Amino acid sequence: MAAIILDGKAESARLLAEVAEGVQALAAVGKKPCLAAVQANRDPGTDWYARAQAKHCDANGIRHRLVKLDPAIGQDDLAAELRLLSADPDVSAIILFTPLPPKCDHLALAQAIDPAKDAEGVHPANMGKLLVSSSVDPAPCTAMAALELIKTAKPTLAGARALVIGRSATVGKPLALLLLAEHATVTIAHTRSDLRAAMLEAEVVVAAAGASGARWRAYERKWNGWRADGGDRPAKPNLEPLVTVDMVRRGAVIVDIGDNNIPVGLDGDGGPLLDYKGNPDMRYAGDVDFDKVSEVAGFITKPRGSVGPVTNAFLLRNVVRSALVAAGLREAE
Repeated sequence: MAAIILDGKAESARLLAEVAEGVQALAAVGKKPCLAAVQANRDPGTDWYARAQAKHCDANGIRHRLVKLDPAIGQDDLAAELRLLSADPDVSAIILFTPLPPKCDHLALAQAIDPAKDAEGVHPANMGKLLVSSSVDPAPCTAMAALELIKTAKPTLAGARALVIGRSATVGKPLALLLLAEHATVTIAHTRSDLRAAMLEAEVVVAAAGASGARWRAYERKWNGWRADGGDRPAKPNLEPLVTVDMVRRGAVIVDIGDNNIPVGLDGDGGPLLDYKGNPDMRYAGDVDFDKVSEVAGFITKPRGSVGPVTNAFLLRNVVRSALVAAGLREAE
């Protein structure tokens, strides 16, 4: 029997209804929430995301203020810009886009944002609150989205055996803490772990390692070096999904947050196949072999369209909650 697809659109609609209520409450006192998005790069992916985010904000009654800075800006000047935005009463919340300029430290820059205006829940103060008190407002949006989808499949997580594959500061680690707050029995694994052994009894599996994408990027650097300098050609990378059907416990809840941009295939020299324009022909892939794993899992997210919409909705919810607190319409948590 095929797995039930965890519906990100339905969950995001519920969260956006909360956003709409908050926007209306703010409008009643003459306020409009504002998200300041800080971009200090010329990355095409960031440009696309900034445009999409602006449309999403506008559609939900939130002002989107894109602050574009010189990609050559230094850390001190960038931190100063973040502090100015934090002090601006018209700004409800702030998000800092990556990639950052060279020699800029993300942790140090996150600390320059007022914790009360931390749209992503990544300020060390907010992360620390999550660690010591299980507070989830705000918490990293993707981790919150994953938990929300898990709970639609398994509302009671007390005692459930949960496996989080990935240990990033914005997804894997905070999600493990959120699951612990729900009284799950949590294991954190990564690409160097014995995943087959770890997954034997896992009732909930969250794959957030970006494994094949990381393998491709590491190989691409070696391959470009071989092309430039010669020597031994690197062995072709394994770009197969990290989680395969033979690893998964029947009936498990599977959430895939893997974000991998990998080539459709490799040519005889080991380079990426090219599209009709002569550019590398790339494809998006998750960490889970969706087609096969969905045959044995009880619940599963789609590679796209499940976690993403809920993540975006949590971001807007965080913006509105910050604005409500600033307006005295909500207690800070």
